[in-house]
Amino acid sequence: MRPLVLVLALLPLPAAAACPGGEEVFSCSIEGRTLRLCHSDGALVYGFGPPGKPELVLSQPLTTVDFTPWPGVGRSMWETVAFPNEGYVYEVWTSVERDPEATEGRTGGVDVLRGDVPVARLTCDPGTPSQSLDVIYELKEAAGLCWDHGASVWTRTCE
Repeated sequence: MRPLVLVLALLPLPAAAACPGGEEVFSCSIEGRTLRLCHSDGALVYGFGPPGKPELVLSQPLTTVDFTPWPGVGRSMWETVAFPNEGYVYEVWTSVERDPEATEGRTGGVDVLRGDVPVARLTCDPGTPSQSLDVIYELKEAAGLCWDHGASVWTRTCE
């Protein structure tokens, strides 16, 4: 299924309506631009660009969006969600160190890949990631999906 690409440049988006008709899942600033994920009408919506005027907007249904939750091991807790678009993948990530003495708080950003080849890594400005992506886990469960830890896939067979 090819993701729906929306051109929002034609629609005025006031700052207060960051997620029109939906709720914000994640946001951060990256060098004067805004990275934002919204949940709206059973889909996750990725937006990136100047505040209030995203240059790129992608939408994926919750049932098919590629979300990888933290596997429960390692020194940091992380999650990723990927949005494919015309041969590229925009993979949003968040991470937080589990070490209570770590000086860095929550980090995040977006990796741009062409196929499996990294093209760019844009990292959120320090202190701007709004939250982790773990709320997507709950959204996928509410859509009737379960995470199979052994196979590392989402399934409709919940045990």
